Amino acid sequence: MRIYGRVQLSKLETGFLYKYPMYPTNSQIEFKPIQHLDHPDFESAIALYEQTFPSPGQIPIPWIQEGVLTQKTQLWLGYFQQELALISILYPLPDSNFILLAYLATVPHLRNIKIGSQFLNYLIDLVKKESKTLVLEVEHPDFGDNRELKQRRIAFYKRLGAKELQDIIYIFPALDGTKTTEMILMIIDNSNSENIQKKVIQKLVRELYIEVYHLHPDQPIFNWIEDIQDNIALI
Repeated sequence: MRIYGRVQLSKLETGFLYKYPMYPTNSQIEFKPIQHLDHPDFESAIALYEQTFPSPGQIPIPWIQEGVLTQKTQLWLGYFQQELALISILYPLPDSNFILLAYLATVPHLRNIKIGSQFLNYLIDLVKKESKTLVLEVEHPDFGDNRELKQRRIAFYKRLGAKELQDIIYIFPALDGTKTTEMILMIIDNSNSENIQKKVIQKLVRELYIEVYHLHPDQPIFNWIEDIQDNIALI
């Protein structure tokens, strides 16, 4: 998940969150999903997305638009006193219980209300209730700059109940064609399992690459998947 801060599937298969069309946390904060591109705040949501995330990590806007229309993508908005304060983009993966929390961004001047944390807690409760598994892509602290910040981010997710897939260096694709990024995968679910099978993670990564990032299975980025070891520890 980046935070600074395909066969068409039916609504029943991908839209479990749409059973909960609004989540009021109190009289001032609420969360709503966008189901149509003519939503009055769609353009503002996309503008916040483009302003927040650097181009190497941006999914192209036409993909998001198509995903919303076909309900392969879930775009959520958070409001504070009826003002747009948060956006989040999720991808329920077909034929599995995994849901990728791909993007979460808050409006800069409203970050102090902690609406991002409230949305995460709501989402975690919801996926557990529905027996789903939330997937997070988190920048690997052993690579690149800002290592302390990356470690704090991982610790934050673990306090929320996330578990890290030990010894998995997940390669995030270069969506702008420049450079891939080393990341870790984290999951949140109802299970108390201490490990996860190799074949489950191999299938998950392939689905992320194909369904979310529109990669072709013949591309070299898929090669590392075969090297994943069995009995991956969850830490």
